[in-house]
Amino acid sequence: MGNFQSIRFILSSGFATASHWFVMAIMIVAGVDPTMATAGGALIGAIVNYFLQREITFRSNSTHRSTLLRYIAVCAIIWLFNLMLFFFFYKIALFSTLVAQSITTLAVAFISYFLYKGIVFNDHHSQPF
Repeated sequence: MGNFQSIRFILSSGFATASHWFVMAIMIVAGVDPTMATAGGALIGAIVNYFLQREITFRSNSTHRSTLLRYIAVCAIIWLFNLMLFFFFYKIALFSTLVAQSITTLAVAFISYFLYKGIVFNDHHSQPF
C-alpha cells in the first residue's frame, strides 16, 4: 500500500468508523441490543466510507454505477464479517462492547483495504463483476 494512499485510507476509514461508532452508541443508549446496534452503525459507516474511499483514498475514475455495485457486494461480505466477529467477541467470548467492537474494527479494516483496492476501486474492472 502506497504511503499516501495508506494515510488516506486510515483517515477515511477513521472517519467512517467514527460514524459507525457514533450511530452504534446512540442506538445502544436508546436501548437497542449492541449486536443490532453494530449492524445499524455499520450501515451508516459504509455509506460514509463509500464516498471517502472512492474520492479520497483510491481516487477512482470508474462510474458510480460500476463502482457502487462492486462496493455493495463487498460491503455485504464486510457487514457479515463485522456482525459475526462482533457477535463472537461480545456474546461468546463475553468481551465488553468496546473491546469486542475494537477488535472487530481492526480486523474489518485490514480485510477492507484489500477488497476495496483489488475489487471495488480497481479501475481496471470494466464491468461490476
